[in-house]
Amino acid sequence: MIIKNTQSISKRKFLNLAATTAASTLAAGAISTRANAQMASMDAMSGLKTGKMKPIRYSELPGFLSAAQIAPHYQKHYGGALNGHLDLDRQINEMLESGKRDANAYATMQRARIDKGDSALLHEVFFDGMTAENSNPGSKIKSALDSRFGSLDKWQNDFAAASATANGWAVLCYHKISGKLYNVVSDSHSNGVFWNAVPIIALDMYEHSYYLDYQNNKGAYITKFFDYIDWNSAEKRLNEALG
Repeated sequence: MIIKNTQSISKRKFLNLAATTAASTLAAGAISTRANAQMASMDAMSGLKTGKMKPIRYSELPGFLSAAQIAPHYQKHYGGALNGHLDLDRQINEMLESGKRDANAYATMQRARIDKGDSALLHEVFFDGMTAENSNPGSKIKSALDSRFGSLDKWQNDFAAASATANGWAVLCYHKISGKLYNVVSDSHSNGVFWNAVPIIALDMYEHSYYLDYQNNKGAYITKFFDYIDWNSAEKRLNEALG
């Protein structure tokens, strides 16, 4: 059984890719049109359900992320993770149906499937959770953040600190058992998971998410992120998590 390479592309390959995908921003613009439809659930069009990449509403976020930064991130990193997850899921199902299981291959594939599935999900929360339009916290999420962290500013400071230490993701999540909000640090897609926790806001801290626009200045990337949070998306995710 051949297992496809699940490693992320290198920084050099990423930069080369970005240089060759300027035209892809037109495709991203077309994607944004399809994404404007109202959905019953934030995850109704998740690629984990549909088997297709979830549309995004924008091709760039002026003043924060350029089209050249977003296009390869969305297409190659999110798309690659989703396709990798779906392919591994298919391979594992075929293995189960055949009754033939290579123990080493099976263990590797199981881990890679979850890693890529987590990556796809968090990328969807990340891309869903940003907007170039003015956005302010709704009453429910502001009240929840105030109650848990003391104030919106204190949450922002804590989330920024979590982001600065993260090599993979910083995630605001709601835990369904404890009923509390947490800022979670993850250094890879499948690490830092808090079982039964629902992502509300996610910030991708892998270099591929910001390097073209910010190089090594991830502090500036983190600071600007707060001005582009789509609080409507965050409030809707919190409402869905609360049930």
